[in-house]
Formats: sequence, C-alpha cells, structure tokens
Amino acid sequence: MSEELWQKYYGQANPLYGNRVQYGMLLDINKCIGCHSCSMACKQTWTSGPGQDSMYWNSVATKPFGKYPRHEGDPKDSARYDYRYPNLYQDTPKGTYPKLWQFYLARPCNHCAEPACLPACPTRSIYKNEDGLVLIDQHKCEGFQYCVKACPYDKIYYNPVTKKSQKCVFCFPLLEKGQEPQCVKSCVGKIRVFGNLMDPESTISKLIRDPSLGAKPYDPEVGLKATHRVLNNAEPRQYRPDWGTSPSVWYVPPRNIPPEEVEKYFGYAMGGLLDEPHKPEGPMKMKDI
Repeated sequence: MSEELWQKYYGQANPLYGNRVQYGMLLDINKCIGCHSCSMACKQTWTSGPGQDSMYWNSVATKPFGKYPRHEGDPKDSARYDYRYPNLYQDTPKGTYPKLWQFYLARPCNHCAEPACLPACPTRSIYKNEDGLVLIDQHKCEGFQYCVKACPYDKIYYNPVTKKSQKCVFCFPLLEKGQEPQCVKSCVGKIRVFGNLMDPESTISKLIRDPSLGAKPYDPEVGLKATHRVLNNAEPRQYRPDWGTSPSVWYVPPRNIPPEEVEKYFGYAMGGLLDEPHKPEGPMKMKDI
C-alpha cells in the first residue's frame, strides 16, 4: 500500500466523526482452515442470550457461497448467507475439475470509517466512539431495523426478544483492559492482526503500508511475529470496498483463485474506491462516552 493511500485512509483524524484512533483487523485468508473457532468464541461471549440463536457477529463463510438463491430485492452478493443454517451450502467449490477453487472468508463487523448504518438510524442510537468502533446504544435503539437494511455487509442483526439491533463490538470491554478481541485470541491459524490503523508504528499499519515486511525474517525492532506473516508480499485489500463505506477490516486475498475473482471480491481497494464513499445527510457529531 502506498504511503499516499495510507495517508488518505488513516493519516489524519476521521473528517466526518473526528476519531483519531481506528481499530481494525488484517486477516490472511490463505491461512484460514474454516474451523470456526473464532465464531464459537464470539458466540459464547456475546450471542448466547435470548433472541440471539441465529446471530453470528463473527461468521466464516465459504466463497463462492454454494447455490442458495438470492432473496428478492437483495442487492448484496449473488447468494445471501442464511444465519439460521450457517453450514448450509458451504464448501461448494467453483470451477471445472481439476481447477476447482474456494476460500474461507471470516467476517466481523467492518467498523467502517464511513458506515452506512449510522446515518440510517432515525434515533441516532448508532455512533462511532473515539476508538473508531461503530456501536449501538441499546438504551436508545427502538428497533426500526433501518440499520439492518442499510448495512451492505449484512452484519447487523435484529433481536426479536429485546426488539433491538445488535452487532459486533470488537470486544471493546477487552480492549479497555488491553486485550485483543476474542476472535483474534481464539484463532487456531493465527490469521488475524489487530491494532490501530491510524498508528503508523502499529503492526497492522506496517503490514498494510509495506506488505514485504511479512515475508522477511523476524526482526524484533520491527515487531512482526512469525504468527503474523503475510504471504508472498500480497497487497492487503478490503472486502467489497466498492460499497463505499471504507471498511476497517483488511484481507490478504487468497492465492488459489482466478485473478478476476480476486477483483470481484477484493477489487478497487488499492486504487482508491470505485465510487465516492457513502456520505450521510448533514454533519454527524461523535457521541461522547
């Protein structure tokens, strides 16, 4: 990633919400074995309560996603993930034998720099905190579900018991204790790097700005541990950055799929967005916490 592009994304305070910290993740898809340890750790911690049976704040889906039909009016992917049956139509490869391919895509909330869910909320219960996390104030939420419809990544859920919208919180109570999120700590393949994208000295920033660092021998001064190696100098990209929300979750794209498919899922990130980022109507002030 060029220094110029890093400066565009993270080199200054968020011009819309003012946060000077933006926590995010970098996931090496090539290392993911689809064990779902991250999903289970997340579910046990956050979504084991009433009304949360079908919630997977962190999900791991197979791409391409089988043959499950699109829902009418769904503008998202060609096949919609059904959280009621998280393993249905998984592991269905694409291509013609012997050139078959698939990959596992772990997805928490992107905690976007310019989230689509926030301006869609009529009660203003969704806000970005000073760490860049997109959170839902459960006391203010009235369950209109406009945020559920607005999120292009399908990562906000409606709880029919509490009648509130809920989503991944990047385990902010753990962050406040100096710990990493559960999905990062539980990852068997050690595919996740978590940190402050706006800190030029953080491991995640160094890897995104200079992917070649991940292929070099471990240097204590650089601080890139062996469990955080990025393969083959691959440039990290965002998943579907063309949706225009500036996601804070980055990926090392899979090596075993055709180049046109890489562009389908991870295109445009390194050259800037395909379209201008989503802009809320009117200025939004970051909620004090």
